[in-house]
Amino acid sequence: MDYYLRLITYGVVAGDVSPIEEIGLVGAREMYNSLGTSIPAMADSIRCMKGVASSMMSGEDAVEASAYFDYVVGGLQ
Repeated sequence: MDYYLRLITYGVVAGDVSPIEEIGLVGAREMYNSLGTSIPAMADSIRCMKGVASSMMSGEDAVEASAYFDYVVGGLQ
């Protein structure tokens, strides 16, 4: 999960989803499928991480970061 947190941080710092797409989501679904990893479980884990991370941020920062968490979840599905 730290891998995805790092990717989301790259997106927040860049203000764009390009780093997330280029570094992290290309081939992720295929990799998880080939390993037999549950993609819905990965998505749920990222949603949980979003909740914890958002609780430690100000309202405005949480809203901004939430979009990047949601992008990663959407990319996995």
